[in-house]
Amino acid sequence: MLKTRYNQLSNNYSQLQSSYETLSVNHSQLQDEVKNLKDRTEVVVKSCPHGWTRSGCSCYFKSEEKKNWYESRADCQQRGADLVVINNKEEKEFVTELSKDGEFWIGLRYEWRQSGYKWEWVDGSPLTETFWAAGLTHYDGYYATCCNQQGKWTQGYHSDNKKWICEKKMI
Repeated sequence: MLKTRYNQLSNNYSQLQSSYETLSVNHSQLQDEVKNLKDRTEVVVKSCPHGWTRSGCSCYFKSEEKKNWYESRADCQQRGADLVVINNKEEKEFVTELSKDGEFWIGLRYEWRQSGYKWEWVDGSPLTETFWAAGLTHYDGYYATCCNQQGKWTQGYHSDNKKWICEKKMI
């Protein structure tokens, strides 16, 4: 009976030792993952150029001069970016705050597609969430701006001169 108990305890000890070794390996792998994530985060933080503002995984440039929509987009592209594409409510709130001193061109345009006119982002993604000011009608050749005094999108004709916001994804 003592021998049986000894064998059980010995077996339990072996299982505990094996579990400890597995946990130790997992712990080491998790520490490596945490270090890699910290390194990547530091790269993102350091990657925003001078004069740009970081939010989430993107850097944003707010112009101080005014140009038409096409010139604004070309300026963003020369900076390795494009006009801002607003993907969610948090980004909309950030861009609204960034544009609190006027209306800025964003990367949204009303263009002809095979099935008719549609609002589309410059990255080709469809407009899924809207923050339009009330009472706007949509016409060919219109482009979106952000934001009016209530934080809603407005629109202008592509030849209007406005400031603009560029976005550069960091991941």
